[in-house]
Amino acid sequence: MKTKLGALLRAIRTSRQLTIKEVAAKAGVSSSLLSQIERNRISPSLDTLLQILEVYGVPPNKFFKDYETNSRVEIIRRDDRKIYQRKGFKYEKLCGDSQARGNHSFNAFFMELSPGQQRGDASDGHLGRELGIVVEGSAQLVYGEEIYEIHKGDSVSFFSEIPHVIKNSSDQIFQAYWVVTPADGEDYFGDKTL
Repeated sequence: MKTKLGALLRAIRTSRQLTIKEVAAKAGVSSSLLSQIERNRISPSLDTLLQILEVYGVPPNKFFKDYETNSRVEIIRRDDRKIYQRKGFKYEKLCGDSQARGNHSFNAFFMELSPGQQRGDASDGHLGRELGIVVEGSAQLVYGEEIYEIHKGDSVSFFSEIPHVIKNSSDQIFQAYWVVTPADGEDYFGDKTL
């Protein structure tokens, strides 16, 4: 747990493009102390941790919520996956619920589209990025005005802000593993997003 705390504090600092010296001055601690905390040489007192979090603009409840979320391992057994099935398509959720929360959230699922079916929204995108790995069949990715053919063994990644649709225009089942980040609470299994 100590190791994770230092790494997490360092990650927050670097994401805000602050130096150790800047944070230390604003938090009222020495640069040496902050460096030792980040390298897990010492654990900060609660008062010191709260001062550092204040400099980062991170409320303590959010920090500890993300810390808890980031430290969980969830295993979803094959027979325990949530399955969303509608006419012509099926999604199996692959990641645990804790992965869909926090700063680095994502949703992962196994997608199956019957011939002639499609998922997505040709008129609207959404925040984030997506990664798909095709395991069976082929389909078209309509991405804005462009059309890309994707086949078994291909991987595809893109920014989700551009409207996009996956169309199975073949006569065989299309299957793919799909990851969407961030998991911002939208319905990834509905009509609007993949």
